[in-house]
Amino acid sequence: MKPIVTVILTSYNKPETVGRAIESVLDQTFHNWELFIMDDASNDETVNKIKSYLGDPRINYFNSKIRNEERYKTTRYATLINEAIALSSGKYLTYLTDDNFFYPRRLSTLANYLDTHSHIDIVYTKQKVEIVDSNGKVLSDYIRNTRGVLSHPQNIVDHCSIMHRRSLLKKIYGKFNSYWDDHPSNWHNADAAFWSRLTEFQPFHPIDEVLDIAIKGPTSFQSLNAFLPEKIPSGTLVKGLAPTVYLIEDQKRRVVTNKVFKLLKYNQQKVVSIPDPVLFKYEEGQPIDSSIFTIPEYFPSYRLLKGDSQPHIYFIENHKKRHILNLRAFRKYHFNKHEIIKVNQSFLESFPDGDPITTEINERFPLPGGVVFKCGSQKYISENNILYPVHPKVLDKLHLRAQKFAILNQQECRLYKKGKALEWKLKKWR
Repeated sequence: MKPIVTVILTSYNKPETVGRAIESVLDQTFHNWELFIMDDASNDETVNKIKSYLGDPRINYFNSKIRNEERYKTTRYATLINEAIALSSGKYLTYLTDDNFFYPRRLSTLANYLDTHSHIDIVYTKQKVEIVDSNGKVLSDYIRNTRGVLSHPQNIVDHCSIMHRRSLLKKIYGKFNSYWDDHPSNWHNADAAFWSRLTEFQPFHPIDEVLDIAIKGPTSFQSLNAFLPEKIPSGTLVKGLAPTVYLIEDQKRRVVTNKVFKLLKYNQQKVVSIPDPVLFKYEEGQPIDSSIFTIPEYFPSYRLLKGDSQPHIYFIENHKKRHILNLRAFRKYHFNKHEIIKVNQSFLESFPDGDPITTEINERFPLPGGVVFKCGSQKYISENNILYPVHPKVLDKLHLRAQKFAILNQQECRLYKKGKALEWKLKKWR
């Protein structure tokens, strides 16, 4: 029998919840469905979990085999949905993610409503949202209510709370030459972009029941992407969904080995979790491994070094050593004495000399990079003697809000070139 409802489930590295998402479709009271599981080259644990459900002939599984370095080029879940739409045949379509679950009556309720209301093409429901911690423990929950008939449902209705007729897709494709808009600018809210297309033809009609559960945790894309600047500043430690830590330096990602992470006195609490598509858009650079202690050109910037036979402390920046001239200068920029790394004196001396770091603020003494400055109410991050304005929410995201700021007065602030503000960009759909 030709399926009446097509369910499109997008999946990426959520082994702890993807099984429950699949089971929520298998447990439906309505049985005439087809499920397309569109997995975006997840880890083995996730793939093995999915494969354990493939005995049901209604389930279709596709693995994109995408290379990590290609992830950022499109909004991947929108790309996968478009591929599934072309393969599917249901009269009605609905969407699911690997951390959302349907209630058993969801498909029957929505499909029956569309069957009995031929003038309506799109329906949406209430949704329960659960906020969970990294262990999946529910911290709080709330209900996302319906808001009547919506002509502008963008950023109001969730990805997994709608069902629409297939007949709309032909109209959308005819006007936009695709179904979902998978341009990379839509990573944070591709559903809003698609809702905008749907409502070119029909509004969203409410069904006032809670029929799905959305899980919002620290590894959800929206959480990882929130307030992340388009350009991540040098010196930022980052990780994706995997445990591997990288240092962003000169707009490249440098993998940091566990042993060297400790030797460099990095702080695990400073590691910023970011979405994999953002991580992998940075070209891979020279690894930060044991070789950095023999080759100065490989040593990362923004580390404090002290030779084993002299008391002087140096700040490494752009492969040069900058002598911190006195204790006042050390304190002015809030350097941390616990982060001083003792190295062989000959290795330290192999670094070329850079400009010294002093308490004087003038054009002759470049500011140290990676420091957060405060001038009036505005905060800046310094890099290559340029001050980049930064929003407090970005500072929070980069784990920099709690640290002490180096103070510049207005006259001093005017001495330095200002770069483009470190901002996040989230398209706000009407």
